[in-house]
Amino acid sequence: MRLTLHTDYAFRVLMALARAPDQVKSVDDLAREFAVSKNHLMKVAQNLTAGGFVSTVRGRNGGLRLALPPGEINLKAVALHMEPDFNIAGCFGDEDCVFLPRCGLKGVLGQAKLAFLQTLGKHDLASIL
Repeated sequence: MRLTLHTDYAFRVLMALARAPDQVKSVDDLAREFAVSKNHLMKVAQNLTAGGFVSTVRGRNGGLRLALPPGEINLKAVALHMEPDFNIAGCFGDEDCVFLPRCGLKGVLGQAKLAFLQTLGKHDLASIL
Protein backbone atom coordinates (compact mmCIF):
# COMPACT_ATOMS: atom_id res chain seq x y z
CA MET A 1 0.00 0.00 0.00
CA ARG A 2 1.41 3.35 -0.92
CA LEU A 3 -0.10 6.80 -0.62
CA THR A 4 0.45 9.37 -3.32
CA LEU A 5 2.69 12.35 -2.59
CA HIS A 6 -0.47 14.45 -2.63
CA THR A 7 -1.79 12.61 0.42
CA ASP A 8 1.61 12.46 2.10
CA TYR A 9 1.89 16.25 1.80
CA ALA A 10 -1.69 16.65 3.04
CA PHE A 11 -0.83 14.80 6.25
CA ARG A 12 2.32 16.93 6.65
CA VAL A 13 0.35 20.16 6.21
CA LEU A 14 -2.27 19.07 8.73
CA MET A 15 0.37 18.09 11.27
CA ALA A 16 2.25 21.37 10.85
CA LEU A 17 -0.94 23.38 11.30
CA ALA A 18 -2.00 21.33 14.33
CA ARG A 19 1.37 21.88 16.00
CA ALA A 20 0.95 25.65 15.70
CA PRO A 21 -2.77 26.18 16.36
CA ASP A 22 -2.45 29.91 17.00
CA GLN A 23 -0.56 30.58 13.76
CA VAL A 24 -1.61 31.01 10.17
CA LYS A 25 0.94 29.35 7.87
CA SER A 26 1.45 30.34 4.27
CA VAL A 27 1.92 27.79 1.51
CA ASP A 28 5.32 29.41 0.85
CA ASP A 29 6.42 28.80 4.43
CA LEU A 30 5.17 25.23 4.41
CA ALA A 31 6.84 24.50 1.06
CA ARG A 32 10.15 25.75 2.44
CA GLU A 33 9.69 23.83 5.68
CA PHE A 34 9.05 20.57 3.81
CA ALA A 35 11.45 21.32 0.92
CA VAL A 36 8.74 20.57 -1.64
CA SER A 37 7.29 22.33 -4.67
CA LYS A 38 5.13 25.35 -3.80
CA ASN A 39 2.91 24.65 -6.80
CA HIS A 40 2.26 21.08 -5.71
CA LEU A 41 1.62 22.17 -2.13
CA MET A 42 -0.84 24.80 -3.38
CA LYS A 43 -2.90 22.03 -5.00
CA VAL A 44 -2.78 20.05 -1.77
CA ALA A 45 -3.95 23.09 0.19
CA GLN A 46 -6.82 23.67 -2.23
CA ASN A 47 -7.89 20.05 -1.90
CA LEU A 48 -7.69 20.17 1.91
CA THR A 49 -9.77 23.36 1.86
CA ALA A 50 -12.36 21.76 -0.44
CA GLY A 51 -12.56 18.83 1.98
CA GLY A 52 -13.23 21.13 4.93
CA PHE A 53 -10.05 20.18 6.79
CA VAL A 54 -8.31 23.54 6.32
CA SER A 55 -9.55 27.09 6.08
CA THR A 56 -7.83 29.98 4.37
CA VAL A 57 -7.11 33.42 5.72
CA ARG A 58 -6.86 36.19 3.15
CA GLY A 59 -4.63 39.19 3.28
CA ARG A 60 -1.02 40.13 3.75
CA ASN A 61 -0.54 37.75 6.67
CA GLY A 62 -2.89 35.16 5.23
CA GLY A 63 -2.42 31.47 4.85
CA LEU A 64 -3.85 28.26 6.20
CA ARG A 65 -5.17 27.03 9.51
CA LEU A 66 -7.12 23.99 10.61
CA ALA A 67 -10.85 24.25 10.02
CA LEU A 68 -11.55 21.70 12.78
CA PRO A 69 -9.91 20.71 16.05
CA PRO A 70 -7.24 18.02 15.52
CA GLY A 71 -9.37 15.49 17.40
CA GLU A 72 -12.11 15.87 14.79
CA ILE A 73 -9.92 15.24 11.74
CA ASN A 74 -9.98 11.51 11.02
CA LEU A 75 -7.00 10.17 9.06
CA LYS A 76 -9.14 7.81 7.00
CA ALA A 77 -11.39 10.68 5.96
CA VAL A 78 -8.36 12.69 4.87
CA ALA A 79 -6.88 9.79 2.91
CA LEU A 80 -10.15 8.99 1.17
CA HIS A 81 -10.64 12.64 0.26
CA MET A 82 -7.10 13.10 -1.05
CA GLU A 83 -6.65 9.83 -2.94
CA PRO A 84 -8.29 9.91 -6.37
CA ASP A 85 -9.43 6.27 -6.39
CA PHE A 86 -7.42 4.25 -3.86
CA ASN A 87 -6.80 1.54 -6.46
CA ILE A 88 -3.83 -0.40 -5.18
CA ALA A 89 -3.45 -2.50 -8.33
CA GLY A 90 -4.49 -2.18 -11.95
CA CYS A 91 -7.29 -4.71 -11.57
CA PHE A 92 -9.08 -2.37 -9.14
CA GLY A 93 -9.44 0.19 -11.91
CA ASP A 94 -10.16 -0.08 -15.60
CA GLU A 95 -7.19 -2.28 -16.56
CA ASP A 96 -7.95 -5.66 -18.03
CA CYS A 97 -6.32 -8.63 -16.37
CA VAL A 98 -5.86 -12.06 -17.93
CA PHE A 99 -6.40 -13.70 -14.51
CA LEU A 100 -9.84 -12.22 -13.87
CA PRO A 101 -12.41 -13.30 -12.86
CA ARG A 102 -10.60 -16.18 -11.11
CA CYS A 103 -7.83 -14.20 -9.46
CA GLY A 104 -7.24 -14.76 -5.76
CA LEU A 105 -4.84 -11.84 -5.51
CA LYS A 106 -7.51 -9.19 -6.01
CA GLY A 107 -9.39 -10.45 -2.94
CA VAL A 108 -6.24 -10.49 -0.81
CA LEU A 109 -5.31 -6.99 -1.93
CA GLY A 110 -8.86 -5.84 -1.23
CA GLN A 111 -8.58 -7.18 2.31
CA ALA A 112 -5.24 -5.40 2.76
CA LYS A 113 -6.75 -2.14 1.53
CA LEU A 114 -9.67 -2.53 3.93
CA ALA A 115 -7.34 -3.24 6.87
CA PHE A 116 -5.23 -0.20 5.94
CA LEU A 117 -8.28 2.07 5.86
CA GLN A 118 -9.66 0.58 9.09
CA THR A 119 -6.38 1.35 10.83
CA LEU A 120 -6.42 4.94 9.58
CA GLY A 121 -10.04 5.20 10.70
CA LYS A 122 -9.03 4.50 14.30
CA HIS A 123 -6.85 7.61 14.43
CA ASP A 124 -7.37 11.32 14.31
CA LEU A 125 -4.88 14.11 13.78
CA ALA A 126 -4.51 14.68 17.54
CA SER A 127 -3.37 11.08 18.01
CA ILE A 128 -0.34 11.45 15.74
CA LEU A 129 1.06 14.71 17.10
